Amino acid sequence: MKNIYRNSAWLYDMDNRDNLTVDIPFYIEYANQQKGEVLELGCGTGRVALSLAKEGVSVTGVDLSEQMLEVFRGKLKTQPELADRITLIHENMADFNLQRKFAMVIAPFRAFQALTDDNDIENALACVRKHLDTNGIFIINVFNPRPVMDESWCFCEAVQWEQSDELTGNYVMKWHSGDKIDVDNQVIYPRYKFEITYPDGKKEYVTDEFKMKYYYNEQLRRVIEKAGMEIFEEFSWYDKSPPGGREIIFVCKAK
Repeated sequence: MKNIYRNSAWLYDMDNRDNLTVDIPFYIEYANQQKGEVLELGCGTGRVALSLAKEGVSVTGVDLSEQMLEVFRGKLKTQPELADRITLIHENMADFNLQRKFAMVIAPFRAFQALTDDNDIENALACVRKHLDTNGIFIINVFNPRPVMDESWCFCEAVQWEQSDELTGNYVMKWHSGDKIDVDNQVIYPRYKFEITYPDGKKEYVTDEFKMKYYYNEQLRRVIEKAGMEIFEEFSWYDKSPPGGREIIFVCKAK
C-alpha cells in the first residue's frame, strides 16, 4: 500500500492546518540562504514548491502520486510565469537518479514517513546524499510521537476539519481514524474519509488509507548518520523552537 492519495488528491489543498501553512517561511529562508536549486521529495500538489518558485527559486518536485501531480500541473496552467522554475517528476523517493545535484533537498510535512520498509528508507537517504552538492543541505520533518506508542494510539473515526470551498460551493468534512498500529515495525495505519456536500445537497464520500513509519528522535538521528549525513540544526517547530516539542525537524549535511 502506497500513500498516493489515489482518491482524495483533489481535496488535499482544503487542509489549512498550521502544519501546512507556517512551514513555508521556514523553507523559503533556507532556500534563500542556499542560493541554488531545490529538490522536494513528496512535492504533492505544490504547496511548498509553488511558494519557493514565487520567490525565484528553481524547484524539482518528485512524487509517487500521479493524482497529486495532476493537481499540481493544473495549478501551473493558471500560473504559467512559474512553469520555467518548476520541474515535476513522477518517481519514487526511495529510488531515484536525476543525474544532478541540488543546493537543498527537502521532505516537508512528514513526506518521508510514507516510506515504511527499511530498505526503502536506506535507499532514499542514499539517494538524498547522492543528490546534494558540496555545500548542500537536507531538511527532514517527521512528527514527534508520544513517549509510548502502543494500541492506545488507535482511535475511532472523528472529524479532523471541515470547511466550505468558495470556488465550488462544496462543503467538505474530513474524518480521520487510527485503524491499527504495528509496534514492532513502528508503523501506523491512519484512514481518511471525506464527506463532500455539493450545493444541490448531494453527498459523496471519498476514502484513502495510509501507512506511516514513526520515529523517535535518537532513532532518526542514527538513521541519518548511518546514511553518511550529520545533523547541524534541530527544531521542534518552524519558528525554530528547541527540540522536544510537536515535530522533529533536522537540518543535515553530508559528512
